Amino acid sequence: ADATTTGLPTLDGMGSGFRPGELTLLAGRPSHGKTALALHFAKAASMAGLPTYFASLEMTKEALTMRWLASDAEVWFSALRSGALTQTEFAKVSTSVEHLSELPITIDDHANLGVGELRKAMVGANGLLIVDYLQLVQPPESAKGQSRTQEVGAISRALKGIAHDCRVSVLALSQLNRGSEHRTGGDARLSDLRDSGELEQDADQVWMIWRPVLSQHSEAPDDLAVLRVAKHRNGPLGRIELHFDTQRQRFRERTASDSALPPVSGDDAKMKEW
Repeated sequence: ADATTTGLPTLDGMGSGFRPGELTLLAGRPSHGKTALALHFAKAASMAGLPTYFASLEMTKEALTMRWLASDAEVWFSALRSGALTQTEFAKVSTSVEHLSELPITIDDHANLGVGELRKAMVGANGLLIVDYLQLVQPPESAKGQSRTQEVGAISRALKGIAHDCRVSVLALSQLNRGSEHRTGGDARLSDLRDSGELEQDADQVWMIWRPVLSQHSEAPDDLAVLRVAKHRNGPLGRIELHFDTQRQRFRERTASDSALPPVSGDDAKMKEW
């Protein structure tokens, strides 16, 4: 089957779109943009007509929707959250609310979601399941009470099982170990996937997101995020430079004009929340 777009042309060109039966991991340290990027993927897939089920075990539906609206309407997340929008911005947000309501996307923020509920939700769904994030999913009954490594391995196998049996694509977000922060150039290894080596085995693809500006002594531009395809069962490995607008929670591929840091405008001189 053809892969559904990720909304990032270079990633699509590497054959890394969302395919039925495949489990993809999106890994990163906290604050590096995993959830914002997952929302970008959810929007791209649902706009392409793929029913998308976003299981959010960390954030409420309201918080996720706010992020989605900030990105779609291109308004500051902090302004949206505080309600300090101009009339123009309010109109853009209203349009985005309509846009979101028309897309085939479901956000489920039940805190104790287990693999059983996720499987039920995907039977006959023919779509994309996004799990934010894997380490928070309740393990199968058979694995409860085992070591953390075994529990996470069981969750990973169950997600791969859902992808295979229900013929859906699964994107699971995963934490990376703290040790990965000290690698040169942010080159986390597959062995840095948190809690279990089985994650690496079960996944068809592993993508890693990293913002150099958050590393010690980094002179990197504030907007730069690097997405690395660290494992790909059926395609090439590689890295893609992304532009991450943290205020508006938006990702896109970087262009030549992004290379220089833009001058600080009055708008951007507002207190940075992110």
